[in-house]
Amino acid sequence: MNLGALFKGRSKTPILAALIVMLLCVALSYWQWQRAAKKHAINQHIEKRQDQNLANRNNPESKVPIEQIDGEVQLTGRFVAGAVWYLDNQVVKGRVGFDVISILEVSKTGEYVVVNLGFVPQQASRIPTLTSLSETKVTFPAYIKTNVSKGFTLADSAAESQQAHSIIQYIDLDYLSKASNRTLLPIIAYMTHDVLGSTEPHYQPVVMSPQKHEAYAVQWLLIAFSALVIGWKLSKKESGYV
Repeated sequence: MNLGALFKGRSKTPILAALIVMLLCVALSYWQWQRAAKKHAINQHIEKRQDQNLANRNNPESKVPIEQIDGEVQLTGRFVAGAVWYLDNQVVKGRVGFDVISILEVSKTGEYVVVNLGFVPQQASRIPTLTSLSETKVTFPAYIKTNVSKGFTLADSAAESQQAHSIIQYIDLDYLSKASNRTLLPIIAYMTHDVLGSTEPHYQPVVMSPQKHEAYAVQWLLIAFSALVIGWKLSKKESGYV
């Protein structure tokens, strides 16, 4: 094929612009495919953990929370008196509010673990809906995580000032350990089903499904193809060949 004849009489600028857009879209498509593959792997890992947890649920020798990273477990214990914080800037189903954070003393081991109990809405005065936790023994399902992200915040510390109602900007295990005078396990437990009647658990290990990533990947490929076609047509129009 004579490439010179193919591009004869065509403007190079629209074609080059189209190629740049196409390469960018192909790169974004590839990234979405990678994300989809990672989400599939995470889902498989979660399913494997759930199967293991079902097998161990009635086993008195089942593993302690620190050994169940990225898996769901049944936690039994008592909440530490007065250890309640409100994680700021949470949005659930269009509602603005806080996540309730507390500390559970695990009955089996006597260790202390930070628990995200779920969402409570803020009141008109931007004060959280206060939550009172019983000190009686409770059992609830929870998902165990280690990689606690600070997220986007301008705060230099979890609680920059002595705010009312113990409002924190992000989960800082060191801060919570000092505030509660407890040695904490290096994990966060997210309650997955409400057993308290006062909070709304909303944590999801996988926020966007792999199928959505795959759909986005296909969309980027279609955009890349469209950009190439449009660039080709524009190059012909600019040269005066209709």
